[in-house]
Amino acid sequence: MSSKQKVAIVFGGVSTEHDVSVVSARSVVRFLDKERFDPVLVAIDKTGSWYLGNGAFDLLETGKAAEVKRVILSTDPNNAGFYSPESGDLVRVDAVFPVLHGPRGEDGTMQGLLELAGIPYVGCDTMSSAIAMDKDMTKRVLAQRGLPVVKGVCVSKWMWKTDREEVLDEISESITYPMFIKPATMGSSIGITRAADIDEMIKGIDDALSYSTKAVVEKAIDKPREIEVAVLGNNEPRASIPGEIIPCNDYYDFDAKYVNASSELIIPAVLTRSFIDNIQFTAVEAFVAIGGCGMARVDFLLSKDGFFVNEINTIPGFTSISMYPKLWEASGIPYSELITTLIELAFKRHHQGGELIKTIKLEKGLGV
Repeated sequence: MSSKQKVAIVFGGVSTEHDVSVVSARSVVRFLDKERFDPVLVAIDKTGSWYLGNGAFDLLETGKAAEVKRVILSTDPNNAGFYSPESGDLVRVDAVFPVLHGPRGEDGTMQGLLELAGIPYVGCDTMSSAIAMDKDMTKRVLAQRGLPVVKGVCVSKWMWKTDREEVLDEISESITYPMFIKPATMGSSIGITRAADIDEMIKGIDDALSYSTKAVVEKAIDKPREIEVAVLGNNEPRASIPGEIIPCNDYYDFDAKYVNASSELIIPAVLTRSFIDNIQFTAVEAFVAIGGCGMARVDFLLSKDGFFVNEINTIPGFTSISMYPKLWEASGIPYSELITTLIELAFKRHHQGGELIKTIKLEKGLGV
């Protein structure tokens, strides 16, 4: 019998970041320590169907694969794993590494499902994942902790449809042009536009609300430097050295991230020692503020007036060019060791959760 721990790598998903997830998952599987862990491939296609087997990558990339079977996640903690409705087989796993970017994967939905199943999983928990995925909620939480965020206004789809003039008045009273408009619950810079006048702003809000039920409108920072810091840990999180993005486009949009290879990653970022200490401290503070655990990448905008926390990504990219593994590699943790550390952190957090009291026995005679 194998003494290896089975780790399910779950990827794909019902998200506009589906294809990025597949590339990230390939990297995770490639660098997984095969002497210690046995990978179990679980693909979620764009319709939401789950498939398990060695052909999982082929299925998502070509639509055909021989070595897969339809499965569902068993939410019975006594039978933790993936159940095949057709064969009745149960593939048990010791942990799950969700390599899912965007909605229905990075937003707490997958994490909640794994909590119900009682399976240890890599990364942030349900609450912190949900907060970080929502740019509006992230701003509120960080601002309440006193951390610097860019001034912005949240626009709901309902308000935009029912009282557009009031929304426009609120924006004009709070922010001046130019502005950035972002879907509140999307990642990978999808749906982000820059507006220099009211017509561009209206078009940008319409576009953002086609991806999310909320849009965030922010004051554009003049010629910002984009600095990223990786955070790792549970109770005592630590920050990597900072890196800098030099986007090939006007800002770091989806094309600059994944399509055009001319964007530059500078690791380490050229910053003063005192500033590095400050931004690392702030990255950890932001991580703690949302209740983070396991991992996250904290993105900053640096201007002549200071720096601002821009986003927190709880399942950052794990492709060969992604900042999160590159930052830790430059900080002394190779990719394979990073994957192992993340899995170990998942087991530790799960064990701590298991020590909590789950039920209370009522004394006889007490009514409700």
